[in-house]
Amino acid sequence: MENITFLKLWNTIVRYFTATVFFLVVGLVSSFGMTPNHISASGNTDTISNTHIALPSSWNGLEWLNPFYEISVDPDCDGDGVTCKQEEQDGTDPNDPCDFVLEHQDCTPSTAWKNSDCDGDGVTNQKEKEDGTDPLNPCDLILEHQNCSASNEWKNMDCDGDGVTNEKEKEDGTDPFDPCDLILEHQNCSASNEWKNMDCDGDGVTNEKEKEDGTDPFDPCDLILEHQNCSPSDEWKNMDCDGDGVTNEKEKEDGTDPFDPCDLILEHQNCSPSDEWKNMDCDGDGVTNEKEKEDGTDPFDPCDFIPEHQNCTPSEEWKNMDCDGDGVTNEDEKEDGTDPLDPCDYNPDHITLPQSGDYLTADCDGDGVTNEDEEEDGTDPNDACDFVLDSQTVDPSSTWNASDCDGDGVTNEDEKEDGTDPLDPCDYNPESITLEPSAEWKELDCDGDGNPNDKDPNPLEATAVDDSGSTPALTEVAINILENDDYLPNNDDNNVGVTNLSRIGGTATGVVSFDADTGIMTYTPTELESNSTVTVVYQVCNVLPDPNVCASATVTIEVGANTIDAVDDSYTGSTSGGDIVDSDVLSNDTLNGEPVTLAEVTLTSTPTDELTINDDGSVSVNPGTAEGIYTITYTICEIANVENCDTAMVTVEVVEGMANVIDAVDDSYTGNGDIVDSDVLSNDTLNGESVTLEDVILTSTPTDELTINPDGSVTVNPGTAEGIYTITYTICEIANVENCDTAMVTVEVVEGMANVIDAVDDSYTGNGDIVDSDVLSNDTLNGESVTLEDVILTSDPTDELTINDDGSVSVNPGTAEGIYTITYTICEIANVENCDMATVTVEVTEGMVNVIDAVDDFYTEGTEGGAIPNANVLLNDRLDGGEVTLSNVILTSDPTNSLTINDDGTITVDSGITEGEYTIEYTICERDNPENCDTATVTVIIEEIEVNQMVTPNGDLKNDFLFIRGVSKIKSSTLQIFNRWGVAVYEGKNYDNVRNVFDGRSRGRSSLSVNDYLPAGVYFYIFNYETEKGSFTDTDYIYISR
Repeated sequence: MENITFLKLWNTIVRYFTATVFFLVVGLVSSFGMTPNHISASGNTDTISNTHIALPSSWNGLEWLNPFYEISVDPDCDGDGVTCKQEEQDGTDPNDPCDFVLEHQDCTPSTAWKNSDCDGDGVTNQKEKEDGTDPLNPCDLILEHQNCSASNEWKNMDCDGDGVTNEKEKEDGTDPFDPCDLILEHQNCSASNEWKNMDCDGDGVTNEKEKEDGTDPFDPCDLILEHQNCSPSDEWKNMDCDGDGVTNEKEKEDGTDPFDPCDLILEHQNCSPSDEWKNMDCDGDGVTNEKEKEDGTDPFDPCDFIPEHQNCTPSEEWKNMDCDGDGVTNEDEKEDGTDPLDPCDYNPDHITLPQSGDYLTADCDGDGVTNEDEEEDGTDPNDACDFVLDSQTVDPSSTWNASDCDGDGVTNEDEKEDGTDPLDPCDYNPESITLEPSAEWKELDCDGDGNPNDKDPNPLEATAVDDSGSTPALTEVAINILENDDYLPNNDDNNVGVTNLSRIGGTATGVVSFDADTGIMTYTPTELESNSTVTVVYQVCNVLPDPNVCASATVTIEVGANTIDAVDDSYTGSTSGGDIVDSDVLSNDTLNGEPVTLAEVTLTSTPTDELTINDDGSVSVNPGTAEGIYTITYTICEIANVENCDTAMVTVEVVEGMANVIDAVDDSYTGNGDIVDSDVLSNDTLNGESVTLEDVILTSTPTDELTINPDGSVTVNPGTAEGIYTITYTICEIANVENCDTAMVTVEVVEGMANVIDAVDDSYTGNGDIVDSDVLSNDTLNGESVTLEDVILTSDPTDELTINDDGSVSVNPGTAEGIYTITYTICEIANVENCDMATVTVEVTEGMVNVIDAVDDFYTEGTEGGAIPNANVLLNDRLDGGEVTLSNVILTSDPTNSLTINDDGTITVDSGITEGEYTIEYTICERDNPENCDTATVTVIIEEIEVNQMVTPNGDLKNDFLFIRGVSKIKSSTLQIFNRWGVAVYEGKNYDNVRNVFDGRSRGRSSLSVNDYLPAGVYFYIFNYETEKGSFTDTDYIYISR
């Protein structure tokens, strides 16, 4: 059919065209169509190339075979696939193929429509329908299906509202329908509000806000966190913008910065950190984050790292830090090679910062005292043995525990457990010693006995050990009493003290001597001590310390029996019988080498038919005895030891008649030159009578040393040395020159002559203090009565008796009735080797009063007067051996002008008293027996504390140092001496006149060097001192003279 041009009326005609067709011929009718005019979108009339009449859908059935079926035709005027009627209903233009409701297309669009591009988006309508996109929506298309030219409108449109036109997006290769696919710099139009409010990168900040912030709206990790104004995407939440291994969402929850790779909670790492993060060093400690995680250290703590693992350069902040608080920067510690993490490993010379933190709480030397406390105490925090024990607040180190600070061989730990001082080498438990003591400890003398610890069996206690020995009767014994003691003799090079030995008790009454140089004690027992055990209690002291260090022990000596010797005798008797003249069987018998007497031995003998030994030792020939030689035995036994006996034989020749009996008796003398009162004849006899030169002829041959003179006196020849010498002499009866006898004279030659000292035995009856007893009362020196100014009286108390220092005798409390003896010795003061011994015998009876003893007292006090501190006259008094109190005695005393003994026994010095020696007596009487009293004397030396005002340091031992009188009463003091310009030249504490003295040398702040002697002149002193009475200050001038 040719193209036909219609008027617009055709629209109406066609619109309402209805045909009724009757089909008379059976045939196929597929369609009936007309070609209407096409009206463009602009409303102009176009040539209609084809007009569609829409057939009812029921024609799909067989109704069309009904010749009477009415077909209603609804045309599609604009070919847009929507009938005109529908378009009218839709309110769209039926003549505008691009104005329709797509969903209302109810007929086949025209080819023209199909090839048209209603929305100008470059995709034909047909293709859009195939694609399922909206041909009326220029922004609803598949870009790849654009098959025609897009309209300019479309090109200038911004389908996705991203501010970039569709044309520009095509040029850029971005998606014009993806508002988040664009080149931001190519935005050439206003972005839509939707785009502005969108969050393309899902970072929770709208695109508009990101543009305002200058951040990239397409970079989810380029944002200002505080500007998040919408919910981030899940992708963003699960992202790790800073690569620190913690997702952005987790960081927001933690309050850490998701864009700061060093701001995170390490335990919340929930994804793999980035390589950049791994190689970073967040804390600047020189160890990468990855290495710190491997090491288990904190990558955010600059002081938590392993120094050996530092694998990058530390930060300047780290270098200037002091991780361990030791005051040395980390950088300096690295340079020094010390550990910046060890507060105890540093170079003290490089301390530039205040010590703090770990250093203060650390215990560098392991002594249990923190460094901070050591600094407060002034001890060395790096010296494990310099600390204050009371400051230990932490557990000491195992090294400290096992160490021995004081070198005493006991570990510090053991000392703490024992409660001893680990810093005091002399305070330890010997049973805890497990280490070798130090050389310093070995050189110490802890107990002050003069024996260094190394050699001392008991280093902590000066010890004297009991000794024992034995000796024959009257025989000296030497015992090394120091051999088993801690103390050393003075001749021992190891002795660091000065040893002194003295006797303080024991039962021995013989002669005791001590040699402190060798440690030897010698003892010579008395005869009375034979066959007994005696003791000597001695005290050994190191007298170098003040006070002296002393110990005591007992020496037990077994004394053997006396040596008794009965010697055979021979006599000549007469047949007429009777006593043999001068016969005495005891005359040549001895006890301990000395002639015996019947006072010492008992004599027993059984008479024979011919002979009898009488009780006095003489021998008698029984009457009627014929001439001949006869024998008889006798026995002597020591009275003191009746089992100590000896037997001898007496031989008697009985003859007719008898010559006179002449007897020359041995003599002994001591002296030099002509021996005073010597006479060898004085003990010789003729028929029992003393001989004279009228009866006998005296002959003797002089020796080199001795001469017996014609008158019988003995002379020591000039030049004779000290020693013992003998000479013999013979006497012959003048009437019978053949009747002779010889004797020996023994002389001990000594230098000069000793005075004759004679201690005489005493006997008393009594109990307690024996009234009027005085063992010296009958003793003499050169025939004169002795006093304690002449002799030294010594005696060892027995269990029962005591000889007091004044010579009186006391019976010890509890002594039973009986007879007891005690010996004493007196030695001449001028010659202490000139001694004699005597025995005191006391018969103790019942009914004796208690022994009351008021003992003299001595005190020293100053001139200020008042009560004497710690003085009481009763302290040393005794009643029956016990202490005296005011409950058992009555105290009486008459005050003097200077002293008063108060009712309680204290002593008061009158005020204003001057220096000197004052005495006062007091009496104590037993309350139960007021007649039992004793009196004593109190002596008080008044000595003022006074500074001598002259110093002459010239070595003459007079005023060589400043002497302060009365320092013994001073508890503490300070002395300052100034020159005339007020400069201190001496400053000292606790002046003692011994070690701490001013000897004229500088000891202050003067320009002179220490030890320089000060020039002569006047100096001013200030002496502050404290006594029991209070504090005092004395100021005055002294003069130094050279």
